[in-house]
Amino acid sequence: MHKNVRHCLNCNNVLNDNFCSKCGQSARTSRVNAKHLAEELQYGLLHINKGLLYTTKELLLRPGMTIKNYLAGKRVKYTKPFLFLIVWGVIYSLIFHFFHFFPLEEMNKHDGNIVLEYIPVYNWYFEHYSLVLLVLIPFYAFFTYLLFHKQRYNYIEHLVLFSYISGARILILLIFYPIIYFTKSILIYKLVFVLSEIYVIWGLVQFFKTSSWLTAISKVILGLFLALILMLVIIAAAFIILSHFDLKL
Repeated sequence: MHKNVRHCLNCNNVLNDNFCSKCGQSARTSRVNAKHLAEELQYGLLHINKGLLYTTKELLLRPGMTIKNYLAGKRVKYTKPFLFLIVWGVIYSLIFHFFHFFPLEEMNKHDGNIVLEYIPVYNWYFEHYSLVLLVLIPFYAFFTYLLFHKQRYNYIEHLVLFSYISGARILILLIFYPIIYFTKSILIYKLVFVLSEIYVIWGLVQFFKTSSWLTAISKVILGLFLALILMLVIIAAAFIILSHFDLKL
């Protein structure tokens, strides 16, 4: 008497194990009900939390090596780069909007800069800093791609690099946010901001260094500087156009 042959419900392949050898779907596929939904949520949350915490720890301790490992194919333990950035970015936005205290805005609101009259997105910039970092990633990636092209990382891999680095940078700001919030100290915020910048440079140098520390540091700082200059050029162009026509955003 033959055993009952089981087939994958996704691709109809014959099942010989707990997972389909053709499409990878689990052989234990049940009807979607409340129990199934609870199991899916539990698995999803635990899986994301475990990967997120491990990825965060590794990025804070050894960013360059961690990202190199990911790009080399060692990816099972790590949260995907863009998901990592989005998760910490969303948490950052929720916390900052809940307490409604934006350190960058507090630090600059009495500058009396005429640019602010024409570009009120200035305030939006401070309130959506994590989103701004997301927008800046392609610029950072473009210049490091040009400066470190001999290392043969493609442009998408540079995007992965800055997604991880930017996510960890946001986390550093979050870690110190309670101190900044309760002290309302602009000095502390400036120190934390400098710390986050040092982290970015340190992580990039770790990643790109092949022989000379000086060469790697110089190229990293140059790449960040060029990206900043390009952003300022775009802002200046917008200011000139808006002020010429006496328009406000």
